Amino acid sequence: MSITRIQPYGGLLSHALVHQGTVYITGQVADDYSLDVRGQTEQVLARIDRLLDEAGSDRSHILFAQVWLKHAVDDFEAMNDVWRAWIPQDALPARATVEANLADADIRVEIAVQAAVKR
Repeated sequence: MSITRIQPYGGLLSHALVHQGTVYITGQVADDYSLDVRGQTEQVLARIDRLLDEAGSDRSHILFAQVWLKHAVDDFEAMNDVWRAWIPQDALPARATVEANLADADIRVEIAVQAAVKR
């Protein structure tokens, strides 16, 4: 039973790992915390695209996504606009979205996904 760890970070975690045909991507945040939720969501989804590609998957294979928003009431629709444009409409995953006190006061969104490896 092998586990492939992708982009280990700071002795704390791997940004992604692959085990038994499933890709697990840790919560990803934007590089630029000064952006609004739309800009941060775009950066996060671009990061997820790169990690999925490195793991042998893509956004059409996402099984589950978890979204944390700093301000769910204020930012839910803006984040969803970016998400809707990014996720294939014929491959919608299960998803949960919650409001959370994130690790930095300027982080507006964090997203983690699980995806199937492309065969």
